[in-house]
Parts: sequence; structure tokens; C-alpha cells
Amino acid sequence: MKKEGSLKKKSAAWTKQDYHAFWNQLKKAKEEDFRLFSERIIKTKYPMLGIRTPLLKKQASCIAKQDIDTYLEVSEKTYFEEILVQGFVIGKIREKEKLKQAFLKFVPQIDNWAVCDMVIASLKRVAKEKPYFLAMVDALLSKKKTFYIRSGLVLLLNYYVEDAFLEEIFRRILKITSKEYYVEMAEAWLLCECFIENEEKTYTFLKESVSSFSLLSKTIQKICDSYRVTKETKEKLKQLKNQKKEELYS
Repeated sequence: MKKEGSLKKKSAAWTKQDYHAFWNQLKKAKEEDFRLFSERIIKTKYPMLGIRTPLLKKQASCIAKQDIDTYLEVSEKTYFEEILVQGFVIGKIREKEKLKQAFLKFVPQIDNWAVCDMVIASLKRVAKEKPYFLAMVDALLSKKKTFYIRSGLVLLLNYYVEDAFLEEIFRRILKITSKEYYVEMAEAWLLCECFIENEEKTYTFLKESVSSFSLLSKTIQKICDSYRVTKETKEKLKQLKNQKKEELYS
């Protein structure tokens, strides 16, 4: 194994022995301080090793040059980093149907914002097949589980925020009933990016269609935190928030 953690194997296919040898070597890159930091900001049922993300992404790229299918078959679910690498490897799948099926199979393992957001950001194939992957988005949004819904929202955030898809995004947000924190924060983040893409359309949506004051408040806060929005526009949004608050509590 080289210093950067790559594994030389005799064949492209992965065996359990290869997998354990690979991770035994990769564990040498763990950092205790980084593990403690990660545990403070990421709540997950999986224990953490403390291996930095750039190295995990690099290993996923190496695995993709060998054999993705057998790696995923022998993959284990003991550590947070193992889950993350599985997701990054799935992101390397080029065939769209195979990618969709692999990701949907992977989603039940997501139990935190970091795996959700980082893995979805690696699914670059979605950007090239937006209409095709909308069915996958809808399948995720239809579930009642927090990180299924967040996954659908983060897919929209990463790959669909453009004028042609704004109405599709708004329509889907209106169907979401979950008030879970990680869902609402993803909705707010998504709507913030929609606002920056098309201020007029998104302002109208916030004013006329968003009935949840909690979501409206989080969205306006996200927009006001952005340096891409003018001071005047931020004031306009704060006025909208105050108006909605008065209507709700008067």
C-alpha cells in the first residue's frame, strides 16, 4: 500500500480479504483530533475513525478504476467512513439506471447530514440526466423518514436549481409535511438558492404559498446570510417575515 492509502490487488474484483486489508491500511491515516471534531458536529450511529474526507474520496476514485460491483458487495457498515466511501464509490457509477438503483439501496444507511450532503454532491451523473432522475427524487420525497426526504431535497439543491425547474421544486416542497429539523433546513437551503436563481419567482412563492412560518423564517435567515443578496432585498424579506408573523399571531 502506498503512502496515500491505495491498494494494489492482483485482480480488479474485490474479496473480503482485499476489503479488510484495504481498511486495515486506511485506518493508519486516522487522526484522533479530527475524530473528536467530527463527532461534535455529526450525529451518527456509526463510530468514527477520524479519516479526512479528501483521502476517502481519493480511495473511492481508485476503487472505481478496479471493480465497483464487487467492492459494494463486500463492503461492511461498521464505521462512518466505510459508509461514506460506499457513497462516493456509488457516485462513480456511469450507467444511470445502475446508479439510481445503487443509490436507492444505499439511502437506508444515511443517518446524518454529512453523508447525505457529501455523497449526493458526488452524484455528478444526475446533472446530465435531470429529467430521468426526477423519479428518484420523488421516490425519496414520498417517504416519511427524515434522511430520505433530505436526500431528495439535496438532490434538487445540487442539480435542479435553474429557472426551468423552479416550478417543479416549488410543487415538491408544498407536498412535504415533515417538520423535522434536517428536512426544514434542507428546504430553506434549497429555497435560498432558488431565490438567488430567480428572486421574483421565489419571493412570490414565499409570500403566497409557504404556509409554515418555521420554514419561511429559516429560509429568510438563509437568504439574509448570503452575500449574493442586496441589503435592500434582505430588508424586504424581513418585512415579509414580520408581516407573516403578525398574521399568524395577531
